[in-house]
Amino acid sequence: MSLLTICQDVANGIPVAPPSSIVGNSDTTATLLLSQANLAGEQLARKPQGGWVAMIKEYDFVTAAVLPESGNIANSGAGGVAQISGLSSTTGIAPTTWYAFGTGVPNNALVQSVDNSSQVTLNVAATQTGAGLFNFGQSDYTLPSDFERLVDNTLWDRSRFWAMRGPQSPQEWQLYKSSVIGRASIQRRWRLRQISGTTRFSIDPVPTDNGSALVFEYVSNAWCQSQSGTPQNTWQADTDTGILDEYLIMLGTRWRALRRLGMSYSEELDEYERAVSKAMAQDGGAAILDLTPNNQLSLIGPFNLPETGYGGTPT
Repeated sequence: MSLLTICQDVANGIPVAPPSSIVGNSDTTATLLLSQANLAGEQLARKPQGGWVAMIKEYDFVTAAVLPESGNIANSGAGGVAQISGLSSTTGIAPTTWYAFGTGVPNNALVQSVDNSSQVTLNVAATQTGAGLFNFGQSDYTLPSDFERLVDNTLWDRSRFWAMRGPQSPQEWQLYKSSVIGRASIQRRWRLRQISGTTRFSIDPVPTDNGSALVFEYVSNAWCQSQSGTPQNTWQADTDTGILDEYLIMLGTRWRALRRLGMSYSEELDEYERAVSKAMAQDGGAAILDLTPNNQLSLIGPFNLPETGYGGTPT
């Protein structure tokens, strides 16, 4: 079913004259059906707390870093902040999301600007000046364009086979970023933060390893798609189709259209809610209930350790 056929089916069942087109049509019936179809899709997408299976996606990305290279650090510019010059290249380094490390660079030194192909300016002053070795790492990463929310306990550092710790609260984040204990950790922590008006996926300690594989699953905000398969969160053309169950979208559009027209809609609403509840119960299957559940990875335990013979000589 497409947007056009969904709306025509609703019109035929209300009944009103079915429009020949929906998007871009100024006809009152067409605009009514379009608005109610958008409401139906948006509301249906928000129904399950954990998200519909069709809207859960996996996002794989890699850490970005620049390996140590020679340069010179000096305090100059407005406010006497540190400038690192003489670098072989600044390709890939970006302001506000990358951090610097090396000779005379204090903790949590953010790249404030990339001045040219061999120089960057930091947001703090250097503790010492002169020649040294410097490397850079990206702390804050772009989220998928259709990102709605994270799926808990799906964040992993695949290069190290470790789960990532998070989400960190603001208090925990500052504890690790600003105190001495944060310098000793190698297990990655994460938090979602607003960086220059954009929500980013932030990592601590700042990665200095280039190309390490990270992954998480998330709930998409796209409940429909274009004819070519591009995910969307609103109907944009008559040929758009649903990512979510189009039958449910049709039922949701029908009772909303009846309500807007001042007609009785209680039976249609009841039919819709029953169909949605049934679909939610069947979506993705059901877990086996365990009286002693354990979703943690356990490599060593009482079932694979010997009770005797510790340190004994092999025979």
